[in-house]
Amino acid sequence: MLRSHPGVLVALAISFLGSACDGTVNHPPEVKAGPRANTLSAKPGEVLQLVLEVQDPDGDDLEYHWSQFPEDPAGRFSDPGARAPTWTAPHVDRPTTFVLQVNVLDNEGGGVLGTVPSVLVEVP
Repeated sequence: MLRSHPGVLVALAISFLGSACDGTVNHPPEVKAGPRANTLSAKPGEVLQLVLEVQDPDGDDLEYHWSQFPEDPAGRFSDPGARAPTWTAPHVDRPTTFVLQVNVLDNEGGGVLGTVPSVLVEVP
């Protein structure tokens, strides 16, 4: 199932994966805002603040897993397991577009995948 948010595509990465022992159904986390970066173009070494507001309707604890594509040259997340880390743009020898993604999982098997609009890293 795909849900579109302004400028962002949020895909249900893991759907309802069964019931708890008491028969209740787990609901996946819900993205309220983001993910997005404070800017969509950067110079090598520039730090971008990532914004994400998400909640779990069941009150489950959430885990965050940030990644970038392409993987090389590697930028750096301040904490790839944080809800809203920073990302330092890598050094590039030509203008390069990066996609930053976050996979948000609850501890009951639900999850969503959020994608930041493409970030262009420019040559200085």
